[in-house]
Amino acid sequence: MALTPCKSCKHKIDTSAKVCPSCGVADPGVTIGQKIGGFIILLIIIAVTVSMCSGGNKDKPVEKVTQSVVSKSYSITKDDFQEGLPRKVEVLLPKRLSDSELAEVAKTVHADTKFKAKTTFIGFRVEGQTDKAYWANASFDPDFKSSLIGLSAQDYQTLRALDLKGYPDMIGSWLRDGALGHVKVLYQRDGQYFIDEIFVDGKDTSKYLTQKLPNGGLRLDEPENDFGEYYVVDAKGNLQGWSENGIYMTLPPNKPAL
Repeated sequence: MALTPCKSCKHKIDTSAKVCPSCGVADPGVTIGQKIGGFIILLIIIAVTVSMCSGGNKDKPVEKVTQSVVSKSYSITKDDFQEGLPRKVEVLLPKRLSDSELAEVAKTVHADTKFKAKTTFIGFRVEGQTDKAYWANASFDPDFKSSLIGLSAQDYQTLRALDLKGYPDMIGSWLRDGALGHVKVLYQRDGQYFIDEIFVDGKDTSKYLTQKLPNGGLRLDEPENDFGEYYVVDAKGNLQGWSENGIYMTLPPNKPAL
């Protein structure tokens, strides 16, 4: 049996005694210093536990905010549904998204509806895109699938950042952002007119005959073109694509990203 002096009367007592048999004090073998030390240790344990829990919670809101920003960065311009038919949605995006971001937006659009359609088709366009077709498609039938029609975000930035200093005789340039997107560069060399179509992975060159128009524009005809199509550079510098049915394309002047 281990003995220790009572903290009050100094009488030898058992260390496990709850009451001193001599003076009657409670916990006679536990000093004030020991009590304070134990209390401090308990506070440290509580503080560490609270810190770990709060630290784990901080990461989750950040992730949710990031996802929420991506999910809400769009607007639905059309949402058609009839009982027994697929739901058809058109979505306008502020910019081109990565594959993972597009999937997140598509799943958010698919879930955010009162319609209970077995199949959902979603067509995406991007603000400022010149091509009239969808930039990307997505579907739920019932599994998610997506396909990119226009330029990817990376390819778009690559074309926007093209260095055109190699065209000192350039008349104008235009970015076509639809399927098979590319930059068109019109230039005059040795008294002849050419258009280079610059793709991410290559370049095509075509020769054109020109005709000045009364309104200050320039008409460009490709020799041996049997489809009745031609280009017009209007007075504002826009490039228009013409056919027998009228204008089928209008591209504003290209403004390369800095």
